[in-house]
Amino acid sequence: MESIYDNPEMIRAFIDELEEQLQLLEENILELECCGESPDVIQEIFRVAHTLKGSSSAMGFEKMKILTHEMENVLDKIRNHHLKATKPVINVLFQCLDHLRLLKEDFLTDRKDIKTDTSSVLHQLEKIMLGEYQKNENADSKDSEESVQQDKPTKFILDIEQQIQIEQAVHSGYNILVCEVRLEKESLMKSARAYLIMNHLNQIGTVVQVEPDILENGNDLLRDEIYYLLLSQQDGKTIESKVINELTEIESIRVYPFSWDMSKQQSLTAGFIKPEADNNANAKTADIERKVNQTVRVDVERLEKMMDLVGELVIERTRIAQVGSILHERYSSDNTIEELIGISNQVSRVTNELQEIVLKTRMLPIKQLFGRFPRLVRDLAEALNKEVKLIMEGEETELDKTIIEDISDPLIHIIRNAVDHGIESPEERIRLGKPPTGTLHISAYHQENNVILIVQDDGAGIDLDKVKESAVKKQIITAQEAASLTENEIISLIFYSGFSTSSTVNDISGRGVGMDIVKNHVDKLNGIIEVETKKGEGTKFIIKLPLTLAILTGLLVRINDEIYALPMSNVIEIVRKPVEEIETVKGQAITVIRDRILPLVWLHDYFKIPRKKKKKNNFIVVLGVAEKRLGLVVDELVGNQEIVVKPLGSYIGKVNTFSGATILGDGSVACILDVAGVAKMVGSIRASKADEE
Repeated sequence: MESIYDNPEMIRAFIDELEEQLQLLEENILELECCGESPDVIQEIFRVAHTLKGSSSAMGFEKMKILTHEMENVLDKIRNHHLKATKPVINVLFQCLDHLRLLKEDFLTDRKDIKTDTSSVLHQLEKIMLGEYQKNENADSKDSEESVQQDKPTKFILDIEQQIQIEQAVHSGYNILVCEVRLEKESLMKSARAYLIMNHLNQIGTVVQVEPDILENGNDLLRDEIYYLLLSQQDGKTIESKVINELTEIESIRVYPFSWDMSKQQSLTAGFIKPEADNNANAKTADIERKVNQTVRVDVERLEKMMDLVGELVIERTRIAQVGSILHERYSSDNTIEELIGISNQVSRVTNELQEIVLKTRMLPIKQLFGRFPRLVRDLAEALNKEVKLIMEGEETELDKTIIEDISDPLIHIIRNAVDHGIESPEERIRLGKPPTGTLHISAYHQENNVILIVQDDGAGIDLDKVKESAVKKQIITAQEAASLTENEIISLIFYSGFSTSSTVNDISGRGVGMDIVKNHVDKLNGIIEVETKKGEGTKFIIKLPLTLAILTGLLVRINDEIYALPMSNVIEIVRKPVEEIETVKGQAITVIRDRILPLVWLHDYFKIPRKKKKKNNFIVVLGVAEKRLGLVVDELVGNQEIVVKPLGSYIGKVNTFSGATILGDGSVACILDVAGVAKMVGSIRASKADEE
């Protein structure tokens, strides 16, 4: 017989469900902590735990099944108002979530659950069930606590079939009643006793639901109180009398009407009263089913292959257009050429649409990334004894799956720094006249063919004097250089490897290995990072990223006889400058553009290729890398076009100045310049020249 573990489709489905349910669990526990004991939120957490218990049991994943079952017991007490969701209880739920994620990793690596030890968190859940977490929370007596429990009956969560059953019963004249039964404390087999009571009530009427579910819990029933939702034509007093007189080991029974507001329920049996309403409901249900049936899971490798093929098609489209243009020049009077150009334009249009559709299949809402941040901020704030309010906007903004995965770590570094170094303690904020709770604002939006990510806090801001002092101390710059730096140049120092202004090192930050990682990741993604800060008011990080890395818009330039491609995301502007406006200071060519001194780069010198004869005017492509700006002097502007990024190949090795290559319309190969690598290379050469002087 085939094992479950031999079925890759089932394993993939299990892992996908785990990811989805664990994310839902985190979101709802955070909601519970933030907004209090909403019945809907508690029910959703319970539902997730129940789903995970079922799926892990089917996969033979014993530890996850046991852990989620114990979580259900605790959550059942919360939703039945026998336990408050206090801070310590919520912390244990978060510990459960963390252990479930570890168990998921165990499954991914070994298909076993022997690595992760869940005994400690199971012990915490046991303590909650025994009431130890509540002893310090309530000063009320045991009697008053029990009376409160009796005054707060269970909220029954009804499924569609049960709602239909109740509506039909109401129209037939039945009473909807809650039978609240308290068993004697000495009752030894509570589950069996609860089951006998249910059978007895079914002779009086129809039991729709029992809380807790005695069929689900089996012998695990630890409570004295059971609630039965009953449909009966008899009144409450009659039912109370029958149960108390005919059954034993019952301390008390109370029967009262169930609050059923049909106007607030979905009209599920409208067919008995309003046929047209039933038709509308059926239409909506059919529409939902149709949408579900139209959703297909696709392996990422297939999408990658499809993207590669579209890339090849884009290259051939460009070549066809170029050949058509050449033929038109040679045989302008030939009508066949005109027809060929028309076909070429049609192929180009279809290719553009296909490219757009394939790109969209790779796009994911950035919510998948943002969803990790509430828990991160919550844990950081708790560890640092700070109060932080997180605001997130633009979660539906879509970004390429690869970029979402690669930008995760940089954003986490920025958030950790914002909470640790940026936002002050509540006491310090009050002293400064600020509200005790700091605000961290994370947003995303589209801008042309880019996505803009912003992380902003209202904390202390960056102390520029302290940055300069630390940079000099770490010998990143000299004291003389520090004196002449602009504000943007000072800010750019935070991206140097090993840089930190923190005097202490903790497990959150202070080692100087964060912001350089951020910059390197953004550079690798052909992005730009900028920083705005004001001392005492806060700091804003702005990250500009291309929508996708597979196909991007490039500016083609000619340097000597070779064509190179520049990512348009790094191009700020293009200017023409007369020779007389270019000066040389200490061996470095510079010019002034928009009141800003810009260093100029001739790649001829670095690639050791001859410069062409001096022209009256020079084309200067202004490039942006983080806070830095530099001007690339080129011989000719060829134009801009969509380029398909091809890797250089491992046999070439790492080339810092190139991020890849592309095939042009005429079949020739053009190298794609890595703007960050060029800036780094130019900076290192300038530094070595300065040392020689």
